[in-house]
Amino acid sequence: MPTTANTLTVDRLLSAPLPELLAEVGAEIIDTSVTDETFFGEVVKPRTGRALLCMPTGRSAFERDTIIRILVGKLVGAPMRPVPPSLDVRTYGGAK
Repeated sequence: MPTTANTLTVDRLLSAPLPELLAEVGAEIIDTSVTDETFFGEVVKPRTGRALLCMPTGRSAFERDTIIRILVGKLVGAPMRPVPPSLDVRTYGGAK
């Protein structure tokens, strides 16, 4: 059963090895061909199966790691500090 915000601490979100973290929340990373430099990634939650973290190629390892952790936090509703406004993290349905 995937982790929820009740069981995923911010410390774990920020320190767990990514493969463990992704397995814990039931998500996988897929590369996307989006070339817009302002696009850093998105979460796609199919009705069945694993959540998909769609990431553009060509980002540094640090950027990918950081964005993946932010997306996982948003995916499970982890209690996180607000991200910088320049990242403009949104969830579909109009909420930020």
